[in-house]
Amino acid sequence: MERTELMELQERNEGEIHFKIVEHIGVLSETKGWKKELNVVSWNKMPAKFDIREWDEYHEHMKKGITFTKGEIRELRNILKDVDLRMVAVPETRSRRRREEPAAAPVIGAEDDGSSEAVPF
Repeated sequence: MERTELMELQERNEGEIHFKIVEHIGVLSETKGWKKELNVVSWNKMPAKFDIREWDEYHEHMKKGITFTKGEIRELRNILKDVDLRMVAVPETRSRRRREEPAAAPVIGAEDDGSSEAVPF
């Protein structure tokens, strides 16, 4: 396909975004009917990527979000596992949904036994 044909095709389909949620991984938060979710999404029939964004109840409308390749999400996981959330100056936000009881805080100075849950990526 020549470049001019491709440009014409893009102009005709401008504004149309095609997506397919390949896998729903989890809900991060919920506010006024919108759920911030981590999913694996294929955008415009391209290879699927990890995707964080807010969706309406039926996944018909979405807000701006961010996508990650498998390598990027792996690097994000590695960065976050080294972050001590108690030391980061970010205020807690209140969620409208009912929260579960928080897990017991780790004992400072306790040795890590090396056991951790395996992550498939």
